[in-house]
Amino acid sequence: MSDSRGRSHTPFHFGFVLASLAVALTVGFGYAAILAVLIGFQLPMGNWWVAMLQAHGHAQLLGWIGLFIIGVSLYFLPRLAGTPLRHPRLPAWILSLLTTGIFLRAVSQPLLAAGLEDPVHTGLRWTLGFSAILEIAGVFCYIFLLVITLLGAAPNRAALQTVRIFLAIAIVGWGLYSLLAGALAFHAGFGNNRLLHIAWNRFGIGLFTGFVILPTAMAFSVRTFPLYLRLPAVRWPVARYGQVYLLALILIHVPVLAQLTGTSFASSLAHLSPIGKVLRGGVLLLFIWKLDILFRWYPPWTVNRIGEPGPERRPTRPGLPDYGEFGRFELLLYAAFVFLALAAAVELLDGALVLFRVASPFDPDALRHTHLAGFITLLLLGMAPRMVPGFLHKRKVAFPGLVVATFYLATAAAICRIAPLLLAGILDRVPYGLPVSMTAFGLSGVLGWTSAAVLACNLWMTWRGRAASANAP
Repeated sequence: MSDSRGRSHTPFHFGFVLASLAVALTVGFGYAAILAVLIGFQLPMGNWWVAMLQAHGHAQLLGWIGLFIIGVSLYFLPRLAGTPLRHPRLPAWILSLLTTGIFLRAVSQPLLAAGLEDPVHTGLRWTLGFSAILEIAGVFCYIFLLVITLLGAAPNRAALQTVRIFLAIAIVGWGLYSLLAGALAFHAGFGNNRLLHIAWNRFGIGLFTGFVILPTAMAFSVRTFPLYLRLPAVRWPVARYGQVYLLALILIHVPVLAQLTGTSFASSLAHLSPIGKVLRGGVLLLFIWKLDILFRWYPPWTVNRIGEPGPERRPTRPGLPDYGEFGRFELLLYAAFVFLALAAAVELLDGALVLFRVASPFDPDALRHTHLAGFITLLLLGMAPRMVPGFLHKRKVAFPGLVVATFYLATAAAICRIAPLLLAGILDRVPYGLPVSMTAFGLSGVLGWTSAAVLACNLWMTWRGRAASANAP
């Protein structure tokens, strides 16, 4: 593919997907499975477990989610902008820097907390600090590519203009999170601390979720779901939703930042955070409604463009543009947006209760896991078998039937992880509720790891050529 000036676009860098899955299966979902089993079945744990928990969270954000987003965006956005990617060799450096940094941090931090003696302890401290340098360098190289791509966009790219504000929010989020995560790693490594500062680390997770994950997901869903799922045409003011969403982010995070930095007027800003939660929950629910992914109340964008297929062409799946060659990926996308709607409703209710001075019954971890273990994980597991084969010039995913297996495994994992947190107050009062919820929590990690392993197998076989010679149905 080339732009109007004849310059060729760079091919898809599948290494980002491989690295994303490698992180997920080892220090991402791998750590999560170990920790979930230990916690859920109340097995003995050493002093390293909190450090492993922090390392797992960072690996999932920057590795499993981040590397996947980077790989897809560096292929998709230049085509959306109508300009080939400049510096086509830079993605390989980004991949190397981030992958090395993520693995070094994920290994060194738990070992640092294990209390090993010098010179190993000193070496681990330096390794943790060095990993932060690698990650910051990789993220800012990625930001550089995004910025020059957006600034060099071809004129009159209406599709890009629609989601530009979401991409701008994500760029800011990438920079803020990498700097904060790097500073925390430096402080833990060279300050001789075994753990990252817990409050600042949670603030960083919130930054990445709010500024990177959700805006990126909204931008890609607006631009791809009408095609992949035959949804209604996007004729509503998407950019306005982005502006309101940005305002909500500011209202949520500025009071928390003021509190963490000990600003004298932090208490006077405290009421802004629940207002921001109500606003963000509301705008996300309206976004889901307008996208029409869950209810299908409006006609698809193709309603006035295509007729019934001729006798020489068999019809596609009902309501969808494909024949099933990518598996039932739509189930994962529908489930993902159910979890996003749940998260938005919980956040809206939580903010409203605080505004009315009523104690919130929701554990903050419940909302965090609904966004991460529910929405974004299911979204990636669904988008991968639909998008990646096309990026690799394959006509189908290697094993379409495995996509359904991924759906059942990932949905069960999300429910087992989220329900014990979200319904803790209720389950404690139900006979056998606590042991059942703890068992479910213990199984959630294994189920999540297995879902990622099934996806990895499917994409690996697709990449290696099993689907290369398959004819389109």
